[in-house]
Amino acid sequence: MPRAEPRAEMPAWLDEAEPVSTVALLYREFGDVLIPIEDVRQRYFRNRNEHTFRRALNSGEIPLPVVTLDDSHKTRRFVCLYQLAAYIEHRSRAAAIERAQALPDRQHARLNRAFVDAIPTTDFRAPTGTAD
Repeated sequence: MPRAEPRAEMPAWLDEAEPVSTVALLYREFGDVLIPIEDVRQRYFRNRNEHTFRRALNSGEIPLPVVTLDDSHKTRRFVCLYQLAAYIEHRSRAAAIERAQALPDRQHARLNRAFVDAIPTTDFRAPTGTAD
């Protein structure tokens, strides 16, 4: 007699969990809107040393804009929390969609949909109108 595959169900508590934004979690982690690039590297890009990480940022391989607060060559370099949040969400959504395409059967449909839907969306665009 063939063994039945276990169903991939989402835990009930997860369906009722309050969503927490990526921005809020990053702010809790780093405590500022501007995060030093070395802190970003150590937390999310441990596989890269300082030189290869900076090269990847400069070349666009890692498409995070680098923020400086003045024009000095020795100024500290930062990544904006909102842009890091958007990048993490983008990568997470792409991974969830790739997984859903790899496991398209009906048994996993709800779980795959939950993986994609669980990723918050950060909107960090500048306001379109200005008040004078």
